[in-house]
Amino acid sequence: MRGLSSETQQDSLNPYIALADTTLNLVLVLVLFIATVLLAIQLRENTYKDAREAFREAVERAIAPGERPRLIPYKIKNDPPGSQRWSFSQFTLFEAGSARFTPKGKLVLERFSSVLARYGNTYRRVRIEGHTLPTPAGGKDNWALATDRAAAAANLFTSQSCALSPYNLATAGRGGQDPIPGLSATDRRHERIEIVLEYSAQSAQAQSC
Repeated sequence: MRGLSSETQQDSLNPYIALADTTLNLVLVLVLFIATVLLAIQLRENTYKDAREAFREAVERAIAPGERPRLIPYKIKNDPPGSQRWSFSQFTLFEAGSARFTPKGKLVLERFSSVLARYGNTYRRVRIEGHTLPTPAGGKDNWALATDRAAAAANLFTSQSCALSPYNLATAGRGGQDPIPGLSATDRRHERIEIVLEYSAQSAQAQSC
């Protein structure tokens, strides 16, 4: 009996067994954490799925196919889960080297703005990114122009008869750091804005227009 008791005590103090138990517990906690995060992302996507679809359909009704901005899946640009990114790169949006819209660009943005205003109760924030031509190797980004382009869109959105609230807008200049794949470095479709809609229960105010 004394020998058996001694062996049992040695087993209970075995550091390898304790280390294995601790490692197993850590792995289980990590697996549980990852599963929780993935579930939260999936729930967020499903929660705002109907709102995203309704907005997409409204854009398709308001803007002709050849002028309509491209909808980019949020995972491509690491946007928040469930958000929408609209890229205005289907045509030349700005006059060369400036933050002035082309006539077509201004008209399309006005139509997009009216949809934004009507569906304001489905999203929390509108983030506007300005872009320039790709930056040449060794060159400097034109941050000022990129920021001015984002601001030009924000000013247009807040000056319409059915205006967006400035409180729900954010602007950023990306310079030439995010060129469009497949276009030459001089293609002016790089000179664009991209708009990210972030959905949330804490939404903006919809407009009757």
